[in-house]
Amino acid sequence: GQDSSLCCLLQGRKGEDVRRDRSLGVAIGAGMASEEVSLLPGAGQEGRYRCRLGSRRRVLLLTGVAVLLAAACVVLVTIAAVAGGGGGGLELEGIEPEHYEGGHKLLYRKIRDLYHWKLDWALGAGPLGASTASFDEYMNRLKVFAEDAGRVAGHMQVEEFPDDMRRWINPAADPCDNFFTFACGHWSETEGKEIADDASSNALQWDIMDKQIEDAMKVLLLEGEGPAADLYRSCMKEATPADSAKVIEPWLDLVDTVVDNVTFASAVAAINNADMNMLFNWYVDVDSWNQTRYAFFFRPVSSTISEAVLTDGQSKWAKKHLGYFHDFIVALATLSGYDDDTAAEDARNVISVETQLAFNQNGTESGYDQWVDRDYLQIEIPSFDWDVWFDAIGFGTVGLEPDPNATDVDDYGQPFDTPRLIMSQGDYPSTIEDIISCKGVGGEQLDNETCWGRIRSYMRFKLLHYYATYMDSDYVDAVHDWTSKRFDIKTDKKRWLKCYDDTTQLLGWAASYLWIENTFPKERKQATRDMLDAIRDEFRDSLARTRWMDAGSRMAGQEKLDAMFFEVAYPDPWPESVFRNEGQLNSDGPYATNVDIVGANAVARARVRINESPQRSRWGESYPIVVNAFYSPSVNGLWVPAGIIQKPFYSENYTAARNYGALGTICGHEMTHGFDDTGHLRDKTGKEADWWDPKTFEEFDARANCLSDEYSRFGKEDARFDGKHVDGDYTLGENIADEGGMKFAYSAFRRTLPHQGRLSMAEDRLFFTAFAQNWCEVNRKKAIFDSLENDEHSPGKYRVLGVLTNFPPFAKAFNCPIGTKMNPPKQCELW
Repeated sequence: GQDSSLCCLLQGRKGEDVRRDRSLGVAIGAGMASEEVSLLPGAGQEGRYRCRLGSRRRVLLLTGVAVLLAAACVVLVTIAAVAGGGGGGLELEGIEPEHYEGGHKLLYRKIRDLYHWKLDWALGAGPLGASTASFDEYMNRLKVFAEDAGRVAGHMQVEEFPDDMRRWINPAADPCDNFFTFACGHWSETEGKEIADDASSNALQWDIMDKQIEDAMKVLLLEGEGPAADLYRSCMKEATPADSAKVIEPWLDLVDTVVDNVTFASAVAAINNADMNMLFNWYVDVDSWNQTRYAFFFRPVSSTISEAVLTDGQSKWAKKHLGYFHDFIVALATLSGYDDDTAAEDARNVISVETQLAFNQNGTESGYDQWVDRDYLQIEIPSFDWDVWFDAIGFGTVGLEPDPNATDVDDYGQPFDTPRLIMSQGDYPSTIEDIISCKGVGGEQLDNETCWGRIRSYMRFKLLHYYATYMDSDYVDAVHDWTSKRFDIKTDKKRWLKCYDDTTQLLGWAASYLWIENTFPKERKQATRDMLDAIRDEFRDSLARTRWMDAGSRMAGQEKLDAMFFEVAYPDPWPESVFRNEGQLNSDGPYATNVDIVGANAVARARVRINESPQRSRWGESYPIVVNAFYSPSVNGLWVPAGIIQKPFYSENYTAARNYGALGTICGHEMTHGFDDTGHLRDKTGKEADWWDPKTFEEFDARANCLSDEYSRFGKEDARFDGKHVDGDYTLGENIADEGGMKFAYSAFRRTLPHQGRLSMAEDRLFFTAFAQNWCEVNRKKAIFDSLENDEHSPGKYRVLGVLTNFPPFAKAFNCPIGTKMNPPKQCELW
């Protein structure tokens, strides 16, 4: 009856031809059947349908609505195929009576309605039957029918998804037009758009994981034992103004003693010994020249606010943010007891110094390390006594001229008892020298009183800014007010959440130990390692088939993969930092005093560490409770903390499709960083080397440029971006990693399937949707601009669209014809 009449419109074409024939208008997002589903022939026919066309008028009318009805027919055939498992004909043979009463009864009743009364309404009451409707009304009915069929087909293709994934999907969206909208659309239009007043964005999966950890840690920190619990409970008591004065006044008194270079060096050393920085940064980390030892790193300090605000200064936007900054400086100075004139002078002086520092950061730091000695540093910044400073902070042997007669030296001739001094290249040393030798922003010479008054203002502000969130509520409110204006955040954080954030940042290892020992299923450690091994196997096999690399480069790439180590969940054994502050913190004492103890212990540990040999697999500044994963190019290692090995990224109860689509693509992403725009410049040991032949490097660059150009087009179509767009060069490394992570995680996932066919395509759709939902996010406008300017990752929407438009298995899983937005004719492929 009507079923065969509908299929006549397809002119006897079979499944794949139908889905790809744009002349029939079936290039629609509702073409959702898996690739093996074809339109089934009529009885006794092979590849064709019985078509009983009536009068010439009916044929002409059918031609007039062919696009609309063809789309609806494909959708209906899809529904029949999915519901009936590929059963014959268009009858609803796959739907049993109990389906109409089960958990998805509304969907199945909708299908029944479409096949019966609504089909009759659309076809029987128009020109195909006893016509009482106008042609316009007839067309409107067909349009309504096709839209309903499209919505049902959208639901059908995600019918077997887990409930928590399905609820965030917008099944009415065309997955071949914008898969981000399809995968995240319902969430972004409901819960996602309700951004909390104290937040600048919502990120679906990441927020869920953060909340899970926060909820568990809130109880553990209140009731547990150890340094993390002690610090948290002291924070929860909130400081009084008297507590604040007791902590900050000694530091402000120290600043008042600074009147020349000698007193400045002494004050800076005292501040550094408390684990704070002033005008420059320093830290101890693995030696850039010798991975078997530690070195002392000297770096430029970052300005407190955006360099663009300070170096522009004249635009309306910059003036507004400078005004916010000015008011914040004044507020902190006033709270500390300084009069209005002094507070206003501090604001002018701080902005002046910060502007000098910003100009030094604005393109003048190359980022490359240079190995220097202390004499070089003294030449670069002669107004500072570096010998006195190194001795005062407990690193008296760093950067000394090597003894030419020393025998216990590394491969570069550096004695082991004289740690290497490493600086970033750039102009920042001359900026530091200008400031402390009394030169102003424009290079003008300042008188002594103005010069040191300016430096004291800057020091005072940096100390107050550091301590403000650890002191009483007036200081905390001042920080919040400034942050609210900068990022359009309207309310305070809850006290417990502020204390949780502080505790996990200052004592991340102790907090991680508490969480893992009490909540984390240990078997996930091996399961995640197995996943990583499977993804590496796929990457290795892919390299063997990569034709743009010469044989030697392919082999070197495989060797680098094999040499890459994985640190999963948590280290075994635990490092000393877990127990470093044991018994030293007072849960009933002033919070800021406990913070000082933590900082002083960190510096003391650095003094010891610099003479030790680092473990290649050490976690550095990260820790297991972090919801993230990361790769270190200098040691060719990959870390997957326990914080990310949890729902909704991973569960023992999830299918392989979901685990690999969510966590697997992230693991693959980090692995691919070893071969991104910077990782491919380092060999299997992490050393910078020409380990590929020149032609392979050229081929890499050509493919990378394709990705860069593609991503640079993203954002131009979005009115919220105000003409801005993704910077394809700046985000290139992350985009390469996203691409590789998808490819190798997908291949590893497919290896887990013991079957092929319709079910495997359903699992493919689940895999791709799990990946996309990793990046469901909604941002305030200011956060969007900040991301475009400062984040090396593309916005979540474009991480989804960029990866999947370049990945043919996605188009196959969702039947996206070539030429649709998610299956463009030109695609980029690197790995």
